[in-house]
Amino acid sequence: MSALPRSPRSRAAHGAALALALFLGVCGAGPASGAAVFGDTSDIEVGDCFNASVAPKEYRTDKVTQAPLTVDTVPCDQPHQSEAYAVFTLPDGPYPGEAGLLPLAREKCGGKVLSDYVGADAKLSATLTEYFFGPGADNWKAGDRKLICYLSEPAGKTTGSLRAA
Repeated sequence: MSALPRSPRSRAAHGAALALALFLGVCGAGPASGAAVFGDTSDIEVGDCFNASVAPKEYRTDKVTQAPLTVDTVPCDQPHQSEAYAVFTLPDGPYPGEAGLLPLAREKCGGKVLSDYVGADAKLSATLTEYFFGPGADNWKAGDRKLICYLSEPAGKTTGSLRAA
C-alpha cells in the first residue's frame, strides 16, 4: 500500500504504534513468543489472524469498510476477532465508489476463493460473517488498491484457524 496523507494526529498515533512495534521487536516479543504484533493493516497476509480496535459486529456486511490504520496480528491459536482468507490488489482506474467496491469484493472474495481457504466440506459456524477492508476515495487516489477479505465471529473472539488442513 502506498503511503497515505495523514493528519498530524494520525501521524502521531502511527508513530507511536511503530515505536511500540519496534520496542516489542527489540524486547523479543512477536509471533514466535505468542505476542500480538501491532502493525499496519496493509501488512495483513492470507492466513493472518488479527484484532482491530473496532469489534466486527460494528462493521457492515453491505459495504467495504475502509481499513483501519493498524491491527494487532496474533497467532491463530490465540483469541482473535478475524482471519484474512484472501488479499487482492484491485486494478488501476477511477475509484469505483463505495457502491462499486462491494460487487468487486464479492467477485474477488467469494465462491472458490473462500471454499479453497476453508475447504469444500468445512463445517463453519452459522454466525461466521464475511467482511472486507478496502480503500476509501482518498486512499485510492494515493495508489492504495488493497482489498482484504476476512471472516469474523461478530459475537466475539475465537481461537484456531479456519484454513483447511
